[in-house]
Amino acid sequence: MRTVLITDVRYRTAMAVIRPLKRAGYRILAVQASAEAPLDPPAFVCRSVDECVRLDGSVHDAAYADRLLALCRAQTERPALFPIGADTLSAVAARRAEFQAVCDFLVADPEILDSANDKRVVARAALACGVPVPREFDVANGERPVFPVILKPRCGEKLGLHAEQRYAVARNAAEFDAAWARMSALDPQCLVQELVEGPGCGVCLVMDAESRPVSVFCHRRIREYPITGGPSACCESLYDEKIVVQAVSLLQALHFVGIAMVEFKGSRVLEINPRVWGSYPLTEAAGSRFAEDYIRAASGTVFAQPDAAYRRGQRMRFVLNDTLSVLAHLKKGHLRVAASGLADLFRAKEALFRFCDQRPFWRYLHQTLRKGTRA
Repeated sequence: MRTVLITDVRYRTAMAVIRPLKRAGYRILAVQASAEAPLDPPAFVCRSVDECVRLDGSVHDAAYADRLLALCRAQTERPALFPIGADTLSAVAARRAEFQAVCDFLVADPEILDSANDKRVVARAALACGVPVPREFDVANGERPVFPVILKPRCGEKLGLHAEQRYAVARNAAEFDAAWARMSALDPQCLVQELVEGPGCGVCLVMDAESRPVSVFCHRRIREYPITGGPSACCESLYDEKIVVQAVSLLQALHFVGIAMVEFKGSRVLEINPRVWGSYPLTEAAGSRFAEDYIRAASGTVFAQPDAAYRRGQRMRFVLNDTLSVLAHLKKGHLRVAASGLADLFRAKEALFRFCDQRPFWRYLHQTLRKGTRA
């Protein structure tokens, strides 16, 4: 039974990597750096995990890569590595040759990861591929924006910002001045783009070592929290051939390797998330073989065509976030959206809860509520 090391299992997305891989017959080693998770994460009580490992220190430590390499070397047979967190991805990318000697994985070179994280680089690459992007205003050189606009750092995650802190919307000059002062202080080269309204869609791909698409999964956001543009609280699987082709061409233009979600809104590309994305548990809910395809491609399997076998129209919700989203819509008088949210109590799968393996969900719920109480 081959071992897969899954890192950064404090993230709720980890459960949707662990469970499908266990069902596919892999031995699961759940790995977490201690500094980022003082309490044992939910994955540590998951029935699908064969071994739990805490690495000393933090993912930000200079020695973190050494600890992870030592863990890979300690396995009796060559393992596969499935990095979830952005910091682990960066650590592995920086020492690709050393990791390639001891395990199988798909991670892009550091320069490519940086390009995929940079919204301005992504926008220029998309335009070169003929993929539409929102209009950008060169405010630094005196161009006046046409409202409404959205301001965002080139890479909000590198600045350590939460999702809701990575953008600001301005619908008039006064709002823009305040937003520009805040965002330009974070990133002097922040983007100012036209605000594209409407539901967001994501094309999620595994790209092999030759930047060929291996697995594809599409979804759309149903509700977000905060409702002004936060992370997905409820989403639904779909398939859209047009944006799949555009996403593949964009990632190939960047020579990208590994897992990425290309985010679209109003048929235009907004950004690339070059890692496991927030609503990843929908892949498990819809029956996608996304995680297994990643392991097979990392091990050298060449796919004749991308695997797109999953259920369309499957909805998934994060119970805490979606409940808050529905309540916020009710408060705003968005009765149709709120009614849809109530209906999703019965038709949408909960992202983490499984009757046969309930402990991870209850631990996640307890830790999240405890964190909220402290705040």
